[in-house]
Amino acid sequence: MGILDRFQAYADAFEESYEDDDWTRIEAYFTEDAVYEGDPDAEGREAVIAKLKGGVDGFDRRMDSRTPSFDPPTVDGDTLTMQWQVAYTKAGAPDLVISGLETAVFRGDRIARLRDDFDPEAHKRLGEWMGAHGSKL
Repeated sequence: MGILDRFQAYADAFEESYEDDDWTRIEAYFTEDAVYEGDPDAEGREAVIAKLKGGVDGFDRRMDSRTPSFDPPTVDGDTLTMQWQVAYTKAGAPDLVISGLETAVFRGDRIARLRDDFDPEAHKRLGEWMGAHGSKL
């Protein structure tokens, strides 16, 4: 199985975990020493999964709806990149759409490094939305 198929399996498992809150199913997709790049980085598989779950719990689950969409990923050697977009709704607030680029670096059939970069306009929209409507979360 190539990294494109492996990443799709991970993305499907992530969505299942989002639905039932069982994050153990995505453990097999990360190396033991995986890193999720961010501020701050999460280092180690358990920390990466905790950061992913924390992001979902801290934002996505507080919204009324979440609709992700993804462009077809591209692969260059051991690195996969994919444009993504997520549309959110929250009663009493305008809809919010954010987008960005996810980069996954594989070691064998597991993700060793993961990073999400918001598009500049999406980052601005999110900041403005949170400033005006974040208290509703």
